[in-house]
Amino acid sequence: MPDNTAAARRADVLWLARMEYRLHAWRERRARRRGLTPTVSALPGYGGEGWVRVLGRVLITPPVRQRATGEYGSVRGWRSFASVPIGFAQVRVQIEGVDHEVVADRGGVVDTVLPATLSPGWHTVSMSVEDGEAVDTRVFVIGAGVRFGVVCDVDDTVMVTALPRPLVAAWNSFVVDEHARQPVPGMSVLLERLVRENPGAPVVYLSTGAWNVGPTLLRFLSRHLFPPGALAHRLGADARSLVPQRHRAQGVEPGTPGRRVPRRGLAAGRR
Repeated sequence: MPDNTAAARRADVLWLARMEYRLHAWRERRARRRGLTPTVSALPGYGGEGWVRVLGRVLITPPVRQRATGEYGSVRGWRSFASVPIGFAQVRVQIEGVDHEVVADRGGVVDTVLPATLSPGWHTVSMSVEDGEAVDTRVFVIGAGVRFGVVCDVDDTVMVTALPRPLVAAWNSFVVDEHARQPVPGMSVLLERLVRENPGAPVVYLSTGAWNVGPTLLRFLSRHLFPPGALAHRLGADARSLVPQRHRAQGVEPGTPGRRVPRRGLAAGRR
């Protein structure tokens, strides 16, 4: 009996996954008929000796007006979820003049480790899809001698989200203008001081939010003077589970195989 119940549950999940795929395919066709084309929402990544981790998502995004200063105008949270993900898109990643072809997953997410020989510090990486305009992002290469790093949660550690109160969190995520989101007092100063006192230390921000909110979080971090760093999100639900997976922590946790980040560091977050 338990086996039959588990099989029925998996069948329900697969059915919902197919429905989601059909919905996204229908939305993609409508967007393309309106003349919209895919682009890459590129996020900052990180790397080490001989490799870099490249992060982003392929989306068709609705146009958003900008102010004369280049800053986005009033942007409600729901707009982050109005984009159409393009699954299994072919993405070209250029690192120091070397091109790499990668394939996004079923949700349009690009999260891959590529070979590259770069000096420690920040480097520019460009990503493009369907011969469209390239989008630049950055990766932070960790030096071989670095022994300290910072891994920092975003929700209620960097940004006030009120996750323990679901209705308030939903209001903040979908209705509140992104310019009205509040930082946790003192966190930007703390992180900036840690980075200043530990030259070359990497900073990785972790968010339980969907990949859609990545650009919003980057603008928030810049607006409130947080030190630049990589931004990692949770995995989305896949065809086998409706529950979003945890962070891709194999490249984030200190002491993991391959030593992708320093073994010693500070992990900041809400328990």
